[in-house]
Amino acid sequence: MRILIVGGGPAGLTFAACLLRHGIEPVIVEKAAHGRTGGYSIGLHVNGWRVAEKLGLVEAFREKAMPLGLAHHRDRHGRKLFSYDYRTLAEAADGRLLAIMRQDFQEVLTTAVQENCPIRYETTVISLEDDGSGVDVTFFDGSRDRFDLVVGADGYRSSVRALVFGPHETFLRPLGYRASAWRVRLTKPLGASFIGMMDVDHQGGLYTVGDGTAATLFCWRDERTDRLDPDARRAVLQQEFGHWPEPVASALTSAIDWDQSFFDTVSQIEVPRWSKGRIALLGDSAWCLTFLAGQGTSTAMAGAYILAAELARKGHVEALESYEARMRPLVTKMQAVSRNIGSHYIPQSTFGMRLQSWLLPIMLSRPLIRFTSSRLAAPPVAID
Repeated sequence: MRILIVGGGPAGLTFAACLLRHGIEPVIVEKAAHGRTGGYSIGLHVNGWRVAEKLGLVEAFREKAMPLGLAHHRDRHGRKLFSYDYRTLAEAADGRLLAIMRQDFQEVLTTAVQENCPIRYETTVISLEDDGSGVDVTFFDGSRDRFDLVVGADGYRSSVRALVFGPHETFLRPLGYRASAWRVRLTKPLGASFIGMMDVDHQGGLYTVGDGTAATLFCWRDERTDRLDPDARRAVLQQEFGHWPEPVASALTSAIDWDQSFFDTVSQIEVPRWSKGRIALLGDSAWCLTFLAGQGTSTAMAGAYILAAELARKGHVEALESYEARMRPLVTKMQAVSRNIGSHYIPQSTFGMRLQSWLLPIMLSRPLIRFTSSRLAAPPVAID
């Protein structure tokens, strides 16, 4: 069986690694020159951790992990609101929690598959013709190939989904926010794992990466869903956060390579069915939890493992149905969690911000952290 994976991000690479375990031949095509490395850090949680264990990659991920420690939140004037310790979260997860920059995460997965899986960068699919016995694929350079199955793991704005299932807007569920993330070089240490700042309708901050740089993540209330060019993006960031003090001020004036950064609408994807014939969707292409849930990559990894296992022992029709039946309950739950978190992550009033500043340290304290985690974390899915 030959399977084309469209998208060389965490979902596509994990799927390729899982297919190789079963002796199935994957081919990856990726639109970007060397894989998409920009964006915020990736959390490896219980479902992703279990897949990483199966693939023998936990130690490789651990070596790339960002330091976990204190997180300090301030208001937009720089005054302290509250603090907590990420290590408490890790303890609640019995140590099965890592934060890794996307570039490092992809490097681990790429290293795991590149010897046995062709990866064609700067390659896009322009047509898919499913004749029932296989899929004829035409690439942007005019070349053609045939595969037994095509899996779209090409993200939130999936080209496979648009070609086969319908326009992007058909499946879009905007949550009413925009977000942006990029990497900045620090002139002095942050002094904590995370320095965050918040105001009504705004949240932003910097994460210590551990190599003299920081990863930013900014989110603000915005109902628009149109895409913006780089100049407009910087103008919006200045408008929303330009009056905030350090360390946000320096982050906003830093050079931003938008090819390696993130700026987009915060929206979920809701597709009634994740497959059509011999073409299927995986990860953000199929569901997109958004970063608010913090479980997107781990959920995609679980989906990749389950899909590969089903294809290894069943015909494609039954395998795709079983994959969806096993993953849909988890995805539905975590999309709901993500929507609920949004209203707390982005304060809607000064009173709400102050109440959150009082409640969060209590909910994230050692006596209550396991209860809090049970309400917000993804439940373990049966991957075997």
